[in-house]
Amino acid sequence: MRKILFKTLLVISGALLILSLTFFVYYLMVTKDYHLDESKLVNLESSAEIYDAQGNFMTESAGGLNITDLKDVPQHTVNAFIAIEDKRFYKHNGIDMRGVIRAIFNNVKSFSFKEGASTISQQLIKNTHLSNDKTLNRKLAEMKLARELEKRYSKDEIIEKYLNTIYFGNGCYGISSAAEKYFGVAVSELSLNQSAILAGMIKAPSTYSPLTNPQKCFERKNVVLKEMYDQNLISEAEYSACVDSFEEISDIKIENSSYIYLVNKACDDILERSGHVGEKCKVYTYYDKNLQEILENSVKDSYPEYDRSFVILGNGNEIKAFYSTVGEAVRQTGSTIKPILVYAPAIEENVIDECSLINDERTDFGGYNPANYNDKYYGYVSAKFALAKSLNVCAVKVLNSTGLEKSKNYARKLGIDMENADDSLRIALGSTEKGATLTQISAAYGAFVNKGRFVTPSVIDKIVGENGKIIYKNDKNGIKVFGEDTAFIINDCLKFTVTDGTAKYLHREDLSLCAKTGTVGNEKGNTDAYCVSYNGDYIISGWYGKADGSFMPNSVTGGSVPAKTLSDVWDAIYNSGYRPSELFSTDKVVRVNLDKISYEQEKRIELADENFPLRYVTQAYFKKNRVPKISSERFSSPKIENAEIEVINGEICIRLCLAEYCEYKIFRQNKNSKVLVCDSAFSENRYEFKDGTVSPDTNYRYSVIPYFKNGDGITEGKEISLPKIKTPRLTGGDWWLTDTEG
Repeated sequence: MRKILFKTLLVISGALLILSLTFFVYYLMVTKDYHLDESKLVNLESSAEIYDAQGNFMTESAGGLNITDLKDVPQHTVNAFIAIEDKRFYKHNGIDMRGVIRAIFNNVKSFSFKEGASTISQQLIKNTHLSNDKTLNRKLAEMKLARELEKRYSKDEIIEKYLNTIYFGNGCYGISSAAEKYFGVAVSELSLNQSAILAGMIKAPSTYSPLTNPQKCFERKNVVLKEMYDQNLISEAEYSACVDSFEEISDIKIENSSYIYLVNKACDDILERSGHVGEKCKVYTYYDKNLQEILENSVKDSYPEYDRSFVILGNGNEIKAFYSTVGEAVRQTGSTIKPILVYAPAIEENVIDECSLINDERTDFGGYNPANYNDKYYGYVSAKFALAKSLNVCAVKVLNSTGLEKSKNYARKLGIDMENADDSLRIALGSTEKGATLTQISAAYGAFVNKGRFVTPSVIDKIVGENGKIIYKNDKNGIKVFGEDTAFIINDCLKFTVTDGTAKYLHREDLSLCAKTGTVGNEKGNTDAYCVSYNGDYIISGWYGKADGSFMPNSVTGGSVPAKTLSDVWDAIYNSGYRPSELFSTDKVVRVNLDKISYEQEKRIELADENFPLRYVTQAYFKKNRVPKISSERFSSPKIENAEIEVINGEICIRLCLAEYCEYKIFRQNKNSKVLVCDSAFSENRYEFKDGTVSPDTNYRYSVIPYFKNGDGITEGKEISLPKIKTPRLTGGDWWLTDTEG
């Protein structure tokens, strides 16, 4: 038994030795060409060159230009990075074997290579010498160079070089530029809280940026502080004083160059996801200098008492211009959500047409009682009218008919975040868990420009690496969300919003626009005011509010301040030589004539035939498979609803009940002749006729022919014969009594 055990151990030991030797040989082969280049340990080269849509150079994001001596860095700043990134920094020789073993275990358990156990020394090597690819070969090279680094430099020298080369997002490299960029201070002035913010950011700058994700930044900062406290790097008093403080984050302001801010944010996200952070690259954007100047000149001084964001997208959702005092703030969307979440899904699912009638009245939805703006209600209105006037009750009714989950799925496809917690009809009015940015809202409307196809908005066309390799290329194919018939009908509704709805400030005779407004607030004031507008060329949207969420006056609505400003932007664009493009047309919809009388008075949707006078016709677009099948015969066969005949004071009196659009002719029959005695078109009293030319003690018969006149033509209905009637005798008896025969 012992011999068997001994042999087994011997075999295992031999196998492990062979495996170790094999791995060592493999390590030597893989890493033989990698050598530490001291000149790379401080990157003085431009990291990213940014170009506009025409390929013209705009600016660059530079790394390591402001070199900071470690003696100028507060100790709590150094401790923050060590605590969260490499707690055994001063104990290992460049490779933390405890961390490596833990990472191997976790990677095996998850069947992935997601955890790398990188020390600060390894991170410095990765950032300055290697790519970000998560491969075994790169990891081995990283470990070799980290060991060489530790042999040549002291720990203080390594942490100094690390702090001068680390990327902090927003085109910002090095601790000195980060301190200035985010807090406007020198490195030596960084507070404990500010240090924790910067140390927390470097894991994923786009995710934990205080500019774009303040809440996640706050949570990550607290993780850093907890690590510092647990490692006895700060006292309990210091921890307690900082852990709940949001002040440093809320005080951060967006730089003036709004578009570059947007580029840096997008670039951070792309490079992080693709594993190319810190690599030298060229970034080609959709920036349009002329549009940016128009936007800034129209917007930057308008209503300066409020924060504002404005964006111009091309018809493929390319971000061509952007101006904001709050960056890409996530806010409640208000009624801008209605076409996206409510009406387009309902039309797509054949729940409604644009002319569908909805009763606009106070309604209780299981305890939820939405109210219209100014508590004004219109009774039965078309879906088109309800959308143009942004009627809240109607929107909730349509959403309720389509279904919450079905409608939410459409919104998600259009890039609007919808949570499981968004399970109330309140979302019809824009009250959602996560809200959206102005760019997200605007891009969702891009589906209506692009025949129902949604393309994710992008500020970047492509990113090219130093070797010419394409790191990123914007996919403009998108996904089909709606049929082009649905998109066309929504466009028709939103044109009506400009001419007759809440966006009238945008109406002009020489420029056809679609638009939707939105307002968030209550009786105390409004917090958000939006207007989204578009044509075949651009989607241009604006938002006014206050960054801290405080109230503006109730007079600041989507249809007022933002719409006025957008009107100036559109005017400036087309005064600059641009020529407007119309939105698409499609043969998948038809415009039909409807019986206006049936529609408005009887609440029925019926086709109007060719005999209808134009004044009694209303028009609407339908999907081809949704055209009404019932036709009104109102003007094909005019009718008399009721007729009365009697003798009064020796005269024969005929009273007729007929529609206001209908006329009639009355004929008196004498023996073999038929004489026209009345044409209501020439009568003062079109509902009553008195024949004073009759003789006493005589039988008379009358007939009536209803008709209507349509232009030069006349359409006659069926001739109606009235009961025979006899006039009374002149002498004797009760002459005033009426004598009639059936």
